[in-house]
Amino acid sequence: MRCAFLSLLAALALTELASAQSWPSRPVRMIVPQAPGGLADIVARVISGPLARELGQQVIVDNRAGDASTGAQAAARAAADGYTYLFAPASVLAINPYMAKILPYSPEDDFASVAMVGSSPLALIASPELNVHTLAELIALAKANPGKLAFASPGPRTLPGMLGETLKIRAGISLLPVPYKGVQDTIAGRTHLAIQGIPAIAAVVQRGQLRALAVSSPRRLPELPEVPTFSETLPGLEFNSWLAVVAPAGTPRAAIERMNLEFDRILLDGEMEQRLRALGLYTEGTGPPDEIDAFLTSERAFWSRVVRELKIEPE
Repeated sequence: MRCAFLSLLAALALTELASAQSWPSRPVRMIVPQAPGGLADIVARVISGPLARELGQQVIVDNRAGDASTGAQAAARAAADGYTYLFAPASVLAINPYMAKILPYSPEDDFASVAMVGSSPLALIASPELNVHTLAELIALAKANPGKLAFASPGPRTLPGMLGETLKIRAGISLLPVPYKGVQDTIAGRTHLAIQGIPAIAAVVQRGQLRALAVSSPRRLPELPEVPTFSETLPGLEFNSWLAVVAPAGTPRAAIERMNLEFDRILLDGEMEQRLRALGLYTEGTGPPDEIDAFLTSERAFWSRVVRELKIEPE
């Protein structure tokens, strides 16, 4: 009886090994929960080419336009066979649970971590007309002129909008929010302040058309080495979006580990790092799945606090 049991275990182990060695045997699908043209879509397409070469199979970028939850739900319900992945922004995996009354998927239970692609920081920019050179000077000016400095906001439920509102609370200042129309309004002086991604402002800052006062990353950025982080003035204030890859829960571990390995290899390539940085995405490699799990847990706790602090009601 014992011999039969051991034979069965050996057969199962050989079957699992053979399955791992044969994966992937067909194209891999990468669901992007947004229409073509967004950051997640562009980054997925940049990475899909080298990933396909490493895997020896086509990597299909599958865009799901409309509500991001549609794409996330499709990934959550896909077969957990190692051939479907979700290329997800922070909103899908960490923010939406606290902004929506009902989600058709569970970020915690429906997915397994595969790869952390990179983070996408924001910058606080000011019109030169304000004549402030640092975040501390801006805070002092805003305190002396409560409600008079116009802040271009795309809305209180967006990352720039939430960072602006968080800045107001942490710094104890009052800013005048105005509907966001883009960097040109701040260049023209119609608004005094705005918060933008790095690609949108790097060139105009370097030309002196706008002044960058702070970046939301943990460390200063190579493109803007003279610009301090928010946390240098307001300790603990970090505020970044990011992109991660997850798979349906139950996906074979061998497939996840192979994907993790290939993503890490691709992201640590110097040329790829430069291409992603030009898109405003900063990577340090992916890290193992258990580290990504811990990161996602901490991010959910962070965004839960932010949403409560800003008193944003779920919709």
